[in-house]
Amino acid sequence: MARISPLESADAGSNAAELQALIDFVGYRPNALFTMARREGLLNAVLGLVRVTARGPGHFPEAFRFMIAAETSRIAGCRYTTAHVVHAAAHAGVAEAKIIALPERATSPLYDEAERAALDLAAAGGRLPMGDTSAAYAAAARYHDTAALHEIITVIAAFGWFNRWNSLMQSDLEAEPAAFAARIPWLNMG
Repeated sequence: MARISPLESADAGSNAAELQALIDFVGYRPNALFTMARREGLLNAVLGLVRVTARGPGHFPEAFRFMIAAETSRIAGCRYTTAHVVHAAAHAGVAEAKIIALPERATSPLYDEAERAALDLAAAGGRLPMGDTSAAYAAAARYHDTAALHEIITVIAAFGWFNRWNSLMQSDLEAEPAAFAARIPWLNMG
């Protein structure tokens, strides 16, 4: 059970159209966002962060940005955020088999070297304490230019915020992402 319960509806000052677009995309009402709505302005800020980092135009397709978010969240140990972003990745077109293979990407034929390098950087960025990320950054830089590296780090940082929020808040996982997560073996371990 969440430490602070979500509101039944967002505050009147929130960007209702952007919130509804996100709800329509994922197919459910995210509890975490409605808990964030308790602080005036926070929901709009978070919706803007999602739009800029994961949903809006970018160097990488939206689907791959959700995979970056999934890996950094998986490593951070936040089941709520990880379940949300793998569910979103599937909605954006990532095959379920590729999501299942995420922890074995180093040997999976479903991932190419550039994807592996980006996801390895996401893993390095999801660890706390973070430690030395030089090798992961250098490996990613062999495949990605400065704009792409900036985008990878932006997604890692944004979802780090979600990982902390949802882990501390103990956000209740909704039925839709929970049902999807139940099909992902590595998301149901321990």
